Amino acid sequence: MTFPRSFVQSAGLALAVTLLGGFTQEPAMSANLRSASDATRAPGDVAPGRLFARDAREGIGPGRVSVSNPTSPKQPIAAPLAPETRRSKSTVIHVAPRSAATQLELPITSPDEAWVMFIPKGNDAKVGEEALRDMALFDPQGVRADKRAARAAEKELDADPARMKAEGITRPITMLRMNRDMGRGLYKVQVGPKAAAVGMAIEVREPSSTIELSLTASTMQLFPGDDGYVTVGLQSEAPLERVRYEATLYNPRYERDRSVPVVKVGNEYRAMVSRVMQEKDETGAWVLEVRAVGTAGGQAFDRLAQTAFGFAVPTARIASVGRERLVREGGKVTALEVDVVLESQALDRYEVTGTLVATDARGVERPVAEAQVTDQLGTGTHTLTLRFEAGHAGLSRLDGSYALRGLQLYSLGTNTLYHRLARGLEVRFPTVRLAELGSSEVTPAIEHLLRAGEFDVGQ
Repeated sequence: MTFPRSFVQSAGLALAVTLLGGFTQEPAMSANLRSASDATRAPGDVAPGRLFARDAREGIGPGRVSVSNPTSPKQPIAAPLAPETRRSKSTVIHVAPRSAATQLELPITSPDEAWVMFIPKGNDAKVGEEALRDMALFDPQGVRADKRAARAAEKELDADPARMKAEGITRPITMLRMNRDMGRGLYKVQVGPKAAAVGMAIEVREPSSTIELSLTASTMQLFPGDDGYVTVGLQSEAPLERVRYEATLYNPRYERDRSVPVVKVGNEYRAMVSRVMQEKDETGAWVLEVRAVGTAGGQAFDRLAQTAFGFAVPTARIASVGRERLVREGGKVTALEVDVVLESQALDRYEVTGTLVATDARGVERPVAEAQVTDQLGTGTHTLTLRFEAGHAGLSRLDGSYALRGLQLYSLGTNTLYHRLARGLEVRFPTVRLAELGSSEVTPAIEHLLRAGEFDVGQ
């Protein structure tokens, strides 16, 4: 998965671009670098345990560039992406194109407010309409149910077929609105020869059902050798019996790729994605699909859910951070700088970003500036310096001891996040008074934010 760099939130602000070096520095608050291996992990943090020698082939032009931007202290510090729980009371059954006519069983546990959708595959609307006329749905008693369910759906959606036809609106999907009078149980779907030849996706949504499948990834970014998995949860008011799980991975092009074992660990089930992924796998966003089938209180059910995670083969990581300092020129503090030491095993253009925060009178940390530094680096140990313009920090009129947060290492060659430390190794800069901070150019964008009061948070 490609995760956005939570940097440069104020689009349109003029970039303060400066080649590194050539400044007079104050003595560092701490002469010792802080090791990234000692960092306290926060939710959403990413840290590679092993590096790989794999040179990037794109986006790796030479030239070190440093950028600083002000940010509104009224905006909260961006929370890093963290795994979310995906929940589903739905399922999807596929009929592959060029299949033979068939009959399917569709378990519906709670028809009240449920929807059934027939979706033809392909992009030909006329062929899709013909395929839809070749579909039929029967309730558990064998009574044709799709006609009245289609009328209920049209009423619910205020979709008059005659009006839609007159306006030239095609509907490449049949939507069926169920109700509690139809009864729960095994419905039958007849897929005729025309529908089977085109291919069909049959989706069922049961919002009032008590049977719910949930997926929670252990991490948003998986590296080779990591112990990565997805927790599979299944909730039901009725006792669950004969439950069977099937898990499948889809690659970044959303092609069905491989099966994933689902095992019981303690009191929970886990889809062990790390067991089936390796260094040679494609970088990007992978999708895990899990199907759970079984019975609940004697009633058959079918649930399908998906979640995603990023996969990357890291070639670099943050080794240490420190030597924080104030840079002075002409008696004024012009910048706040901190060194970030990287370990690299391959040629790439790497990007380090960070957020400078100040603490207001209520003890709340507020972002005041953001910095970025990029460079083409090869194998070895390298130091990149994050430089925050003092004038950008001073716009908020908050002084004191600034801190570094949201430290990230990004590969521009692979467009992938490699390392993220939300707390930034607890780096704090030497205390500075507001009167000591130099000024910076007030661009039209910054002037607009000043007039809007975006920097007015008080002391």
